[in-house]
Amino acid sequence: MELTAIINKINSFLWGVPLLILLLGGGIYLSIKLGFPQIHILKIMKKTVFTLFKKESSESDSLSQFQTFSTALAATVGTGSVVGVGECIRIGGAGSVFWMWVSAFFGMGLAYCENYLGVRCSDGKLCGAASYLEKIGRTKLTAVLFAVFTVGASLGMGNMVQTGSAAAAAREGFGIPSYIFALVVLIFVFLVAVGKNSAACLCEKLVPIMAVLFIGGSLGVIIFHPLKAAGAIAMIVKNAFCPTACITGSVAGTIIFSMVEGLKRGAFSNEAGLGSTVAVHSSCEIKSPELQGTWAMAEVFIDTFVICTLTAIVIIISGTDLTGEDMAVRAYNAALGGAGKYFMSGSLILFALATVAGWFFIGERAWRYLFPRSDMIYRIMAIACGCIGTMWSMELVWGVSDIFNGLMAVPNVIGVLVLWRKEVEMRNEE
Repeated sequence: MELTAIINKINSFLWGVPLLILLLGGGIYLSIKLGFPQIHILKIMKKTVFTLFKKESSESDSLSQFQTFSTALAATVGTGSVVGVGECIRIGGAGSVFWMWVSAFFGMGLAYCENYLGVRCSDGKLCGAASYLEKIGRTKLTAVLFAVFTVGASLGMGNMVQTGSAAAAAREGFGIPSYIFALVVLIFVFLVAVGKNSAACLCEKLVPIMAVLFIGGSLGVIIFHPLKAAGAIAMIVKNAFCPTACITGSVAGTIIFSMVEGLKRGAFSNEAGLGSTVAVHSSCEIKSPELQGTWAMAEVFIDTFVICTLTAIVIIISGTDLTGEDMAVRAYNAALGGAGKYFMSGSLILFALATVAGWFFIGERAWRYLFPRSDMIYRIMAIACGCIGTMWSMELVWGVSDIFNGLMAVPNVIGVLVLWRKEVEMRNEE
């Protein structure tokens, strides 16, 4: 059996119904315990938005709140938040987008709790989720394994996959050969790797640009087609419960298929439950568990309810055939005419590079937890993987990266559920 086929089988097993139940069930349980703060997320963010620009005198390694938000959002919103939505619709139908919303809604509860615990348990190592996973059991084995999986995910999904996607976008949109774009990636990753908190500094500049570009372009399409946009939303909701295509042989089977695909893609996209952004929020100079948990919820909201939803609506209203690969790219090309190719290529390059910077920060913190005072080794690996990613076929890299993501989720969600129960008990005793 070929290696790719083996990787795909492992992925199918790992990202099967049990893990999705763990993520969704954990999100539902924690959301109930929190009193469903996601219902009031917009009101909460209105009250806390000023903290984005708040400065505090703190440790030299700490990030400002805006750097924290930008870096975590960059790591969350990658090319998968655009191209992945097209794949979700292609495989699970338009209704699968509804289940992405469900995944994100309850995932916001997970995101809040994991980042709350990360800030609460941070001890100066800035090692993210490992700081609270250390508290499970009598050894650090769970935390060490999580850190190993995080390093693997950062070099794969957070680096090679993104640079490969960026190289493809540069080649198809602007005619830039991969070997030339590899030089661009080399310079970019080098800039990310050198200097104190260079990744966060680049993210706070890249994220606003990519957000304004993509959200503005998508809203432009929607504003000019308001009735079609309303119809697209209605189609998403209707098809979530009444699919038009029967894939598995029965309507019930099709609904389940659409549900599983949407939940899975939602988990891939917003990363709630993976513990990935905990390293970023626990590095913020504002050491408020409640505030960092709130901003983590906002990042999930922006990723799925804003970026993914805009992408899905544009795909549906563009009239593009909802089959075949690169659906999102074809949809924007159709919706924006000749400018669509350049818009999508530019957007995907920005998304990819921002994700590289965000995940570099996360991966370096995990590496530092495993091997203190050896950051240079990780930086060299990151630069090498970035260049290699522009040349390699992404199928195998995607498969291995998805495995690392799943392996991150299992100990993290279990750890959050166990520790949050203890957290609630401690609150009740106080």
